[in-house]
Amino acid sequence: MAAVILLALLTFDPPPDRSAHAIVLDDVIEEPLDRPLEDELDELEDLATEMSITMMPSSISGLSGAAPASLSAPPFETQLMEDMIGPEVSLVDLELLTKPNDTLMQELPVGTQGAVNAVVGDYNEAMDRITQELVWMLDKGEVVVVWLFDQSGSMKDDQEKIRDRVGRVYDELGLTGVSKDEALTTGVASFGANFQLHTKTPTSNREEIAAAIADVPVDPSGEELTTQAVMEVITRHKRYAQISKRQLAIILVSDESGNPDSNQRYLEETIQAANKAKCRVYVMGREAMFGYPYGHVRWENPRNGDIHLLPVDRGPETALIEQLQTDGFGKRRDSMPSGYGPYEQVRLAKETGGIFFMLPGEEKDLYQLKDHRYSVAAMEPYRPDLRPRRDLMREAMQDPLQAVISKVIYDLNPYNEEVASVIEIRRRFSTDFAKLTQQVRYEQAKMLTYIEYLDKAIAAIEKAQPLRDASPYVRQQANFDLLYAQLLAYRVRAYEYGAYLTEFVKKPPAPPKLPTPKHEFRSWDLITVKKLSAEEVTADDIQKSRKLLKEIVNEYPGTPWAERANWELNRGFGVALTPWLFDTSRFPNANNKSAPPIQVPKL
Repeated sequence: MAAVILLALLTFDPPPDRSAHAIVLDDVIEEPLDRPLEDELDELEDLATEMSITMMPSSISGLSGAAPASLSAPPFETQLMEDMIGPEVSLVDLELLTKPNDTLMQELPVGTQGAVNAVVGDYNEAMDRITQELVWMLDKGEVVVVWLFDQSGSMKDDQEKIRDRVGRVYDELGLTGVSKDEALTTGVASFGANFQLHTKTPTSNREEIAAAIADVPVDPSGEELTTQAVMEVITRHKRYAQISKRQLAIILVSDESGNPDSNQRYLEETIQAANKAKCRVYVMGREAMFGYPYGHVRWENPRNGDIHLLPVDRGPETALIEQLQTDGFGKRRDSMPSGYGPYEQVRLAKETGGIFFMLPGEEKDLYQLKDHRYSVAAMEPYRPDLRPRRDLMREAMQDPLQAVISKVIYDLNPYNEEVASVIEIRRRFSTDFAKLTQQVRYEQAKMLTYIEYLDKAIAAIEKAQPLRDASPYVRQQANFDLLYAQLLAYRVRAYEYGAYLTEFVKKPPAPPKLPTPKHEFRSWDLITVKKLSAEEVTADDIQKSRKLLKEIVNEYPGTPWAERANWELNRGFGVALTPWLFDTSRFPNANNKSAPPIQVPKL
């Protein structure tokens, strides 16, 4: 039998050597529709280095670095993967992101090996579930539970709600005051940039517990070292749990995903520490933003009325970035929910046998919030892969379709300073016509490089269409479809931007009339509109993009992909400048030079 099998194997051709294959995206050749998939795989295995916005010649001198990023990049970092995989993997490969696979996260019964994304209506419902979990644990022996609170200012109301309900947990467990047996004891800790323990030793005294929660401070640093704080709780309480022969549980309460660098660095170590200590981690958290690490809170300076969009860590729902980080004009500013919790928090709960409770929004200050509830049934095929980030990175490096998607997302990452200098498009122009004209010419020159890259990216995506059609992963197909439609829409808006500004400079409108003497004409602000300025050039792209976006709405109903496609359709493809009129009567001290400045908060 062995000899027969060996002879049979010898009749097959050896696998082709793909090491020399690469796409040259400058010279895209039309191929017949029935072209073999193997040929596409060969050509798309490596992305050409020519397809990089940072390697294109700048349209004007001094362009590079003109618009430095104000935040660190979303998690495209490669150092962690270099440490894990070794120097034999190239940096180009390490820039890849991830794809879902057939090991999708499965929701298990509560109390077994971790249930994920338990959507709850309010804290009462979450506390009821927590109580039930503690009942099951107490059935096996005594328990110590540690409440771990985020010290951000936005969490004070949440902490009060929990403080008022902690006693109810003891009541429902049949324990009043300091129970005789003290089967359940409680600790309280908090974290921001640092860690604080508010109970010297775990206690069952409800007054002490409530007082400890009330002592949680507000950390103005804006840092949330979440995974490190969980590790600290385990380190400080595992000995107590061992000596008293108690089971250990942590209840993490936070409305942010935590510092991205800390999460990436310590997540797996924290999971290992929790499992070694037999500690379950429950999370009361918020919904992650769709494919994006940040949400933005709108903050108005009470002295002068300046509007600031303050970033908060809120995702993403996946281990690595799967969506564009740009809205076509620069950094994303929207707050579109993903339907899932942040990857690190959900994975931490799942792997330790806990639950991630996704609390309702109540976030009116989030900028451009699309507070949408997605269909549970519709979302089932799109569950993020919750395996370790290193495993997902390795698989991504071997997938030619994911290579194309990831390359485009990375090259259009506005948190990269070189990229930002090209694709961070000016959205506010001077009221002084001479200065406005200078600003317009500068932006129009940038458009040449931007459109050149979009041309190449679209050509690469179109070439990868057969791979998309052959992909068995619904989430990957949805990512591809949305990316393709967005690239077409962004190319249209780039052309429209240049054409509209040209006409605006040629025929500038008269300054707007002020409603009252207290109003000031501050600037011309960019908006998207339905009206077009370059329809003869953009008509084909508009038709194609609109068709693709509508197909996404119909093919992926009840999902973030459909919501995002609707959002792009509703924006319109044209652009316009509208006057910003500022009411100075609301801020009588705006010009008071002697008044101390008001610091912009960090969330």
